[in-house]
Amino acid sequence: NEKFNQLRAFHAQNGHCNVPQNDEQTKDLAKWVSYQRLLLKKKTLSSNRMQQLYSIGFNWDPCDHFWNEKFNQLRAFHAQNGHCNVPQNDEQTKDLAKWVSYQRLLLKKKTLSSNRMQQLNSIDINWHLCYHSWNEKFNQLCAFKTQNGHCNVSQYDAQNKSLGQWVNNQRIAYKKNTLSSDRIEQMNSIGFIWDQYDHSWKDTFDELCAF
Repeated sequence: NEKFNQLRAFHAQNGHCNVPQNDEQTKDLAKWVSYQRLLLKKKTLSSNRMQQLYSIGFNWDPCDHFWNEKFNQLRAFHAQNGHCNVPQNDEQTKDLAKWVSYQRLLLKKKTLSSNRMQQLNSIDINWHLCYHSWNEKFNQLCAFKTQNGHCNVSQYDAQNKSLGQWVNNQRIAYKKNTLSSDRIEQMNSIGFIWDQYDHSWKDTFDELCAF
């Protein structure tokens, strides 16, 4: 009862029962809390004590509680931004971005539960961020070609600097044979020039011949 009263006081002050184990002041209480969880797992915790702990919103699985907390943060982010691609270079969303990346890793390793997968799918999480990012840039390139009549985006163009760098990266990947055939086909479909200098030389040569 003494420990339960301490936990009830902790809950009243903090709004939860997840007592930190690395705090000297709450170390003993944290051990007692962990022991209650162990007893429940072993099915040796009396129904009376279980009810007492439930009455103060005791969280039996802290990992599950943490996951739900992060999921709620992601849901709020999605509601505000219309997507789940949390930026990693923003101090305010850095921790959430790491959590999102970890969920993608768990899916890749096939260790993410179907229940959690469904929850994340319900807010349209993008599991393959690299694939999404590539398609986004490709669509930008299509728009650039429609507007300019070609795909030769300059890296030195302030307005299209990011797209220009991406275009250059595709040429490097093509040269190194690390670009997938599917992506090569997509780029070819919009008349993408892989060797800009060679193409320029041919154009000049053709002009000379015509002259």
